[in-house]
Amino acid sequence: MMPVDSPRAQDGELEGEIPVRIPLALLLTLRDLDTPEDPRELEEMDLSLNLRRRLGLSSVVLKQIRRYEEVGGDVPAAEVASLFELVARRVDAPEIFASTGRRVAREAFSPGARVMLRFGWRLIPLGLRRILAWGRVKKIARLLSPSSEIRMAKGLNGLVIRRGLPVLGTATRDGRGGEVLSGIIGESFRMYRAAESDASRPRCETPGEDHCLWVVDATPD
Repeated sequence: MMPVDSPRAQDGELEGEIPVRIPLALLLTLRDLDTPEDPRELEEMDLSLNLRRRLGLSSVVLKQIRRYEEVGGDVPAAEVASLFELVARRVDAPEIFASTGRRVAREAFSPGARVMLRFGWRLIPLGLRRILAWGRVKKIARLLSPSSEIRMAKGLNGLVIRRGLPVLGTATRDGRGGEVLSGIIGESFRMYRAAESDASRPRCETPGEDHCLWVVDATPD
């Protein structure tokens, strides 16, 4: 097991559990992004000297992936927060978190649903596709943080989450962990063909703010 070294985790502030597919998606994304396109690079690389840059290929991460694949179910939120903090130290953390969110969103769609949306999305009115996309996003967000208040933003094609996403909010002081939800939103809207751009996050939990806001530019009717 990877260490739970989050200050908030040590203080017992992070309670509850998170579906194992969330941290598993994070580690799989980290592994994939750290794997060079040319396998020959691995033969010439000294991982002991490139561990920070190639963390996803470390024995610790690979063992944790196998553990998550075997355990199933849920894992402690504090453990997930520790993983988020570890990844957040990297320069490319926003890309990793966003890619993780996109992976989580794709996996939330059954094969049948993906086929239906691929070939039948034109039969669904755009307004309904937006509603379905946000519904999918809210369902996943509740898995990440069941205690949060999650609602649509008034007058915007956006989502408000109050009382934070404990795991995401712990990841970094600048809230980069919130890019996971940005990735979830962007991929959900892409699957439903309901937006032409990724989600933006104009507000999030910083001193003086009590909620996060994600907004998507609507596809013209």
